[in-house]
Amino acid sequence: MNLSLEGHTGQICVAIWNEVFQKLTTSDEHGVIIVWMLYKGSWYEEMINNRNKSTVSSMCWGSDGQKICIAYEDGAVIVGSVDGSRVWGKDIKGPGLAAVQWSPDNSSLLFALSNGELHLYDDQGNFMMPVAVNGITGPMEVTTMDWFPGTAPRNRPVLAVCYRGGMLLLMKNCIEEDSILIDTNMTTIDCHWNHIGTVLAVAGHTSDNTNVVQFFTAYGEHIRTLRVPGGTMRALSWEKRSLRLAIAVDSFIYFANVRPDHKYAFYGNTLAFISGAETVTFWDTVTNQSWVNHIPDVIDMYGAEEYCIIATVNTLIISNQQGIQCDAKTVNVSMAYVTINSKAIAVAASKESFMVWKFSTPSRSLTSEQLFHPDGTLLTANGTAFQDDTICCLACSDSHLLIGRDSGTILLFSLLSFKRITSININSRPYKMSLNSNSSKFLVIDQPGCLHILDTDMSNNISVGQALRKDVWSAMWATDNPHMLAAAEKARLYVMRDNEPEEPLVMQGYLCKFKELEITTALLDNLSDKCSPQHIVRVEVKSLRDTRQLIEKVGLKEAENFIKDNPHPQLWLLLAEAALRKFESENAVETAEAAFVRRNDYAGIKFVSRLNALHSSALKKAEIMAYFKDFDAAEKIYLNEDRRDLAIALRKRLGHWFRVVELLKMSANTTDAHIKQAYVNIGDFYIDRQNWSGALEYYKMSNNTEGLKKCYMALEDNESLSKLFISSPRTTKDTKLKQNDAELLDSKINEQPSIQYIIQLKESGRTIQAANMAFQLANVEASKNASPLRIKKLYILAGHLYNQNPGAAGCTGAEWWRRGAAQHWLATAASPMRPDAALRAAARLHALLPALHPAQHRAAWCTIASIAIQNRAFDLASKAFIKLEAMDPAVFENLAVEIFTRCRPKDAKGNRIECPNCEGSMPEWVSSCPRCSWQLETCAVSGRSLHGSHTLWCCRVCDARAPRHELVLRHSCPLCHAELA
Repeated sequence: MNLSLEGHTGQICVAIWNEVFQKLTTSDEHGVIIVWMLYKGSWYEEMINNRNKSTVSSMCWGSDGQKICIAYEDGAVIVGSVDGSRVWGKDIKGPGLAAVQWSPDNSSLLFALSNGELHLYDDQGNFMMPVAVNGITGPMEVTTMDWFPGTAPRNRPVLAVCYRGGMLLLMKNCIEEDSILIDTNMTTIDCHWNHIGTVLAVAGHTSDNTNVVQFFTAYGEHIRTLRVPGGTMRALSWEKRSLRLAIAVDSFIYFANVRPDHKYAFYGNTLAFISGAETVTFWDTVTNQSWVNHIPDVIDMYGAEEYCIIATVNTLIISNQQGIQCDAKTVNVSMAYVTINSKAIAVAASKESFMVWKFSTPSRSLTSEQLFHPDGTLLTANGTAFQDDTICCLACSDSHLLIGRDSGTILLFSLLSFKRITSININSRPYKMSLNSNSSKFLVIDQPGCLHILDTDMSNNISVGQALRKDVWSAMWATDNPHMLAAAEKARLYVMRDNEPEEPLVMQGYLCKFKELEITTALLDNLSDKCSPQHIVRVEVKSLRDTRQLIEKVGLKEAENFIKDNPHPQLWLLLAEAALRKFESENAVETAEAAFVRRNDYAGIKFVSRLNALHSSALKKAEIMAYFKDFDAAEKIYLNEDRRDLAIALRKRLGHWFRVVELLKMSANTTDAHIKQAYVNIGDFYIDRQNWSGALEYYKMSNNTEGLKKCYMALEDNESLSKLFISSPRTTKDTKLKQNDAELLDSKINEQPSIQYIIQLKESGRTIQAANMAFQLANVEASKNASPLRIKKLYILAGHLYNQNPGAAGCTGAEWWRRGAAQHWLATAASPMRPDAALRAAARLHALLPALHPAQHRAAWCTIASIAIQNRAFDLASKAFIKLEAMDPAVFENLAVEIFTRCRPKDAKGNRIECPNCEGSMPEWVSSCPRCSWQLETCAVSGRSLHGSHTLWCCRVCDARAPRHELVLRHSCPLCHAELA
C-alpha cells in the first residue's frame, strides 16, 4: 500500500523496519522521528520524537525488535524501547556519528564515527573498546554497516562495513583482528546480508556513474555484478527469503529476481539436495520416496547415472540413488568443486589442486586416486600446491575433463590418457562448464553470465569470439543429442539446436535433466524435506509439442513427414504410439513398424510382428492396451473374448499372482499344479517383504517344504521346524533304516563318509563316530578345494558332536575349532569387503594357515598376497610370495621380482597399536607382536585386535571372543554358531 508521511516536513533521510512488531520508523532532514503502526488496514503515527538539535544519521532496531538505537550526526545517541519509553541517552565525543548496528545477541552496539573509526559499546552505553581497522585506503567515511542478526558458523564473517571510497570490510566479530578487505571499485551506497548471511549485496555507482549491485560471499569472493538502469540509486533491500531484491532508484523501485546457487544433484530419477543445516535429502521423483541423511557442512555435490558425490569440509562421499553411502574418502584439503561421470570416476578440486578418484563399485572393488596441480602436472607428496591462478570450476564427461581457472583459462584433459589436449582463454572468470554427450563440444558460462560454446578440438589460445547469449545463469546439454542444450536466461528458458534458439519458455526452477526432448526442472526454492510431485516441472521442447499437435489435429502422414525433417528417437516413438492407438486405421500398423525401425527399437518391431500374427481385432486391441500398461482393460477384453488363458498369462508375466489365483478359480481347466504355483509365488511375494506369517499361510497351502523351512527359521519356531523335518520323506526313510538295517549301516560307515551317514550315526546315539566322520568328510572336501564355508561347517559340526560326548580319539576338542576358524578366515578374506577389513582377515588367515589342509595352501597364500599388495603391506606380501615361489617358481618368480623391484618389502604406514606385553608399536592388523611374538586376542566378527577384557564376550563353546557391541544384531556365535548366552 502507499503511505503519505504527512508528519514530516522535510526530505526523508532514514527509514527502518521492525520485522518482529511490524513497525516502520522514519526520520527526516530536520531530525523528526516518527514510528508508524498498522491499525485496521491504515497506517497511523504511534509516536513522534524531535530533538531539534541535529539530524539523524542512522537508526537500528535490535534483532528481537525490543530496542531501537538512534545515532545523530552531532554524536548524540538515544536508545528507546518498542513501547516508546527512553532507556538511556549519551553524547559520544568526537567528530560525530555515521552509522550504528546492534550485535546479533543485542548485547553491544557498534558505532561508526564520521572519521571512519569504529567504537564498541555495551547495551547500557558503556564504552568497551575501539575496533581495529587496518588497510583502508581512500576516504574513511563509513556509508553503511550491516551485522547479520542470525546464527552463523564461528569462522564465517557476519559484520560488513562499507566505506564511501569503495572499501568493504568483512569481520567475524569486533574482537579478532582477522578481517577480509575488498576493493569494490565503486562508490558504495548501501549493503545488506541475505536472510541466511551467506551473500552480501553491495550497492553503489562506478566512476562512469553506472548503478551496480555487487554480490559477494561471506568470505569476500565476488559472485556476480548486476547493472541497474536509472539515475540516482538510494538503497536496496532483500525479500524475506532472499529470492528477490528491491532497489530504490530515483522515484522507482526495481525488483531483481535472485537465483540462489543451490547445491543439488539429479541422477537417475533421484534428486539430492540440502534440506537443512546438516541434512541432505535423496528424493526418488518417480516413486516419491525420500531418504534424509545427516551430512553436515556440504560444500558441493554432483550426480551422474547411478551415483552422486558429495563434498564436505574433510570428506568425499559417494552415494547411490537411495542415499546409501557406497564409498568415502577423507581429504586433507577442503574440496570446493566436485564432478563425476558414468565410469565411476570422480574429480574433486580445491583452489590449488585437483584429484582424480576411481571409487569402488560393486563391479570394481579396487580404488585409486591421483593429485594434480591446476596445470595438470602431478602433485608429489612433498610438493607445494599453492597457485596464484586458482581453480574456480570444473566439469567432466566419460572421456574428458575441464578445469577452469580465475584468469579465464580453461584446460581440457583426456581422462583416458590424462594428457592435456588444449588450453583456451575466454578473458573472463568461468562460472559453470559442461561437456555434451559425445564430448565434441562444451559450454562455458562466465562470471558476467555470458554463454560460450566451444569445440574440444580447438587450438591453443584461439579467440573464442562473441558470446552466444548473455545473462545466462544455468545451462545443460541434452544427454541423447550432442547438438541440443537448454539455457536459462533470466526468467526465460531457451532450447538451442546447433546454436540456434527456439521460442523461449517460462523458466521454472533449476535444470535437472534434458532427455528425450523433455526438460526436467526442480522448484528448489520451495523444496524442503517434504517432497511432492508439484516440485518437479517437465517442459517439452518445440519439436515435441509440434509433433503432438500434428498427430492430434492433422494426421499421421503429415506428422511422419515433419519427423523426417526433424528426426529424433523420441519423435519416432511418439508417432509409433499414436499409430498403435489408431491401429484400425489404414496403414497405421505399418506406420508404427516403420517408426520403430527408424528408432532402432527391436522390442517394438517384435511387438508389431506379434500384432500382425493376430487375426482378431479385439485381441490386437488387448495387446495394445497391455503395451500402454492399461492391464485391466486388456484383461477385460481377453475375458470378453473367452480367452481366460491369455488373461492368466498376462497376469503371470506381470507377477500379479493374487489376480492369477482369482482367475484360476473362475476357470474350469484349472489344475492343482497351477494353483500350487500361484500360492508358491504369493509366498515368495510375502518373503520379499519379510512378512513371514503371510508367506507361511501360502506355503502350507502349496505344501512347499523349502518355503516352510525359511519361514519357521525366520520366526524361530523350532518345534514346527523339527516336526517338518521328521515328517519329510528323507527322515522317514532314515528312521526305517535305523530300525531295520543297523547291520547294513555298520558296513557302510567305513566307506566314503557322507552327511547322510553322519545323521544316521547321530540319531543312533554314536556321536563320537559321527564326529570322526564329520572330521574325515571335512578333510576330504578340503583336499578337493571345496568351498571354505562348507568345510568350516563340517569342522564346526564335528566340534559340536564331540562336545556332546567328549573324549573322542584322533583329535583334541580345541583342534576342531582351530581348523574351523582357519576356514572361517579363508572364506572371509576371499569375500568382497573394504580393504582394511580384508587385510585384517588376511593376517588372521596367515596366523592360522597351518590348520588348513595342504591342498588349500596355494589358494590361501594367493589370497594373502593379493590383499597385502592392495593394502601396500609389502612385508606380508613378501612372506606370501616366498611360499608361492617354493610351490611354483615358474608362475610366481617373475611376478615377485617385478613387484619387489618397485616396492621394498616393508608395510606402508597406517594405524598402529601398542603391544600389551612389551609396549612396542605395531600395525593394528597384525595377529602377533613382531618384537615379542605375543599373541593378540582377535575379534571373531571383524578381525580387530582386542583390548580391555571387561568389554569382551567369550563363547562358552568354542572360546571365540568379540566386543559386545559387535554382537548387537547377532543371535549366535560368529564362529561356531552356538546360541549367544
